[in-house]
Amino acid sequence: MLKSMTGFSRYENQNEDLTCKVEIRSVNNRFIDINTRLPKTLAPLELPLKKIVKAKCARGSFDITIMVQKNGDTETNLEVTPNLPLANEYLNAFKKIQEGLSLKGTIDINTVLSQRDVVKTEAKKVEDSCEEIVMQTVDKALTQLIKMREEEGKNLEKDILNQINSIKNLGKSISEKQSITVQQFQSKLNEKIQALTSGIEINPDRIAQESALLADRCDVTEELVRLESHLEQFNLLVASPEPQGRKLEFLTQEINREVNTTGSKTIDLEVSKAVIEMKSCLEKIREQLANIE
Repeated sequence: MLKSMTGFSRYENQNEDLTCKVEIRSVNNRFIDINTRLPKTLAPLELPLKKIVKAKCARGSFDITIMVQKNGDTETNLEVTPNLPLANEYLNAFKKIQEGLSLKGTIDINTVLSQRDVVKTEAKKVEDSCEEIVMQTVDKALTQLIKMREEEGKNLEKDILNQINSIKNLGKSISEKQSITVQQFQSKLNEKIQALTSGIEINPDRIAQESALLADRCDVTEELVRLESHLEQFNLLVASPEPQGRKLEFLTQEINREVNTTGSKTIDLEVSKAVIEMKSCLEKIREQLANIE
């Protein structure tokens, strides 16, 4: 069963304290690439999130957006804390300056607070309940995404198998015509030899030998046998439950090689037309496989 690499899902989940919203988009990629957009407080979850995706998907470029809010609360995700040791160092330094220079006056709180890093602003730590709901929501969103990729994959699979079936039928038509084509080639070749050697005595066995050699060069039986084998392997890979996109791309190249060889060896117009149709089918298959996981 084929899966598409394109999909989108949005899932919202909540518990008593938090509401989590997750959006996942995926597009084509030769390998797997995962980008996460999440609050700084959730930065420690980036690696576990990527592991979840890699465990369920083989290829594609993924963009994951995560938003977490407290229910009925506008509380900020930042935490403001005093740096008392640093403030004390500033205060002691000011006192030494005052004593050393015999300065009058008092050192007020505003002077201390205006110094750098006396008050620190940091992101609040992720609570266990927050981590749990985020991972659950991502898992649900990913399940929806995979379902969408499977649905699109079914449509792509149907079209791809139709093209493969067309190539198979075209191959059979060439195979059925193959013996007639070779005989026609030998007949025409003999006629040309006789016309060119009119009045010249030539060993008929030699003519028959050369005619057979040339006819063998336009025989595409081996190519058609390999083509049929590749097509059977293609169908087996499509039916596999595992992602087979890259293998199918490689196998399509092998099918194309046999078709090209058949086209280069044939001398029959009808066979050439069939080869052109095969190439058209292969081009459509390549376009579809670019989106297969």
